[in-house]
Formats: sequence, C-alpha cells, structure tokens
Amino acid sequence: MENAPDHGRTVRNGSLAMIGLGVLLFVLSLVYLIPHDMGVTSDLRSRGVHVPAVVTECVEVSGPQDNPAGNSECRVRFTTSEGASVETRLAYVTGTVKARDTVTVVYDPRHTDTAALASSIGFWDSLVRNALDVVALVASVVMVLVGLAVHLAYRWLTRARSRPGVM
Repeated sequence: MENAPDHGRTVRNGSLAMIGLGVLLFVLSLVYLIPHDMGVTSDLRSRGVHVPAVVTECVEVSGPQDNPAGNSECRVRFTTSEGASVETRLAYVTGTVKARDTVTVVYDPRHTDTAALASSIGFWDSLVRNALDVVALVASVVMVLVGLAVHLAYRWLTRARSRPGVM
C-alpha cells in the first residue's frame, strides 16, 4: 500500500495534464489554426495578386530526424503591383523551395505582408491543412474526454475503496 499514494498522484496529475493540454489545443485550434488557415487562403484566393518573388531565406522547422519532408519557413522578396518592395515570411511552411529560388507568390494587396506560394493555396494543399486543423480539434476533444474519464474513474474507485463494506 505504500505505492498507492504515489500512483494516485501520478494518475491524478496525468489526467489533469491531459485535460489541460486538450483544452489548450482546443483553444489554439479555434482561435488561431482554423481562422488563420482559412482566412489567409480565402483572402489570397479572392483578392490575391500573383507576382514573381525571390526566396531570401529558409529555416527548417525542426531537425532532419523530425522533419523528413524538409519543411522550412521561408522569407521572400517581391515587388507589388504599385512598385513597392516587400520582404515577408510565407504564410505556410514549404518543402519545395530553397534560398535564391525564383517562385510565384500570391500576396494580399490590402496586407502586403501576407503572402504564400501560389501552389500552397491550391485545393489539395488547403484540404490537407484544413483536415489537419480538424484532426487537431478532434484530438483536443478526445484528450479532454479521456483525461476527464480517467480522473473521474480514479476518484470513484478511491472513494469506493475508502467506504467500509465496499470491495
């Protein structure tokens, strides 16, 4: 019985951590991921301007062992249709370009710092991004429900054990 309190604390803390992370992922999905991905793609499709750009820098999003696709956050420099020179970070990570490549980007004339590769706002790329956003949302709900179930089940079992004549 010496291990029971430590085990109980581990179960309780683990379930609360899962609930907390699930809520955080849920809020992140609803407040940032889904609106950002849908908003940027919608804006660029509706009023975006296609221009040539030069990739000025690419930084891998993680080490090679965790990033087999070689995805990078890249910065591009382009000239707007009004003649202004803009350097900005691409809205989406990419594994298809490297520094000094010439690419076609789509930028929002209302917010010239919002730009993406023309290929990144295509149907399949948008579908994959939206599917991943929904997976994050579903995973967050599952994390909260599992954490809550474990927490409540453990509370119920510990209370049942502590009552005389039960179990």
